[in-house]
Amino acid sequence: MSKPKIVETRKVQKFGKSTLMISLPSEYVKMIGLKPLDFVRLEVKEDGSLVILPEKVLERKFKGKEIKIGISKNTSEDILMRAIYASYIACYDRIIIENVEEKVIPPHHMHAVRSLIRMLIGSEIIEQTPDRIVIQIFIDTERYNIDGLIARMISAIKNMLDFLIISIKNLDYEHLKEISELEFEMDRIHALAIRYVYALNLMGSIPFVTEYRALIKSLEDIGDALTQASQIFSEGPEIMHVIRDSLKDRLDELGLHIMYVMDIILQALSKGDLYTASRAVDLAIESIKFIGRMEMEVIPKYKSLDEYLKAKTFFERLLLICYNLQAASELAFDIAMGKHHEVVDLTVKEIMNKK
Repeated sequence: MSKPKIVETRKVQKFGKSTLMISLPSEYVKMIGLKPLDFVRLEVKEDGSLVILPEKVLERKFKGKEIKIGISKNTSEDILMRAIYASYIACYDRIIIENVEEKVIPPHHMHAVRSLIRMLIGSEIIEQTPDRIVIQIFIDTERYNIDGLIARMISAIKNMLDFLIISIKNLDYEHLKEISELEFEMDRIHALAIRYVYALNLMGSIPFVTEYRALIKSLEDIGDALTQASQIFSEGPEIMHVIRDSLKDRLDELGLHIMYVMDIILQALSKGDLYTASRAVDLAIESIKFIGRMEMEVIPKYKSLDEYLKAKTFFERLLLICYNLQAASELAFDIAMGKHHEVVDLTVKEIMNKK
């Protein structure tokens, strides 16, 4: 049976010298089970409306969400891991994996679950029997904010880019391994960020959910492309020599350019500044052109077709980084634009003040 819809108009009363107050409908108080001294969360929406969220409602909505995943010995590891990952980002706090038919979970499934748990921040196996695994997610949403998680992803990307450039300049293959380690950390933050956006969406406390999720995905794709670029050198060390000898200084320039774009993406998100966001888009587009010029400079240095093809793959990875950087910049602009509501001032006077 659905809960009754309560629609009332009430007058705001004055309480004391400066406090305004309004009473809650008795039907609502009974329905929710509110008592004196209970806590409620007040959220001001983008349109100026005020939402009251009793803590009891939030606890029922987010605490103790449980899902059961039934498997058999023929269940593939990939689909099991995808199901656990999807449950994690969908804000389930308790994930139960059971083999009801054979009454035993095969060792390869056990290993796959443990490997995935290491990647999911806040998750632990709290119970394990031959036929059952219970995963508990210990995450306090209040500890995080979306801009902070995006900043952590960007920091990981900048470190990965640093290690890639250092490796090329010094012909240092050991530093390439650090990129894979950083990508693992990036994947962990990515999963947590998606879970966090999902939680905020359920609470109705974040606008631009689609844009934020797409932005987080673009940043993850940048990290993946950096890892792929490093793998090219691991598989073809001679290519690193060609790139180093031809583009040593240009790589530094590209690295600083990309890092600067990511910095101003963060500024645009935190300040809602359209000019900063627009600048990020322009610079991301310029980085794509920059890669094209770099590739043309290296073409005369190739000694064989095989060398050319391997190096071209490296430049394709750099282009992929810049295309995703452009997508991230455009999404940051969309989010900044949405924060301006009905009035957007793009006058010449404002442009002059920005300068």
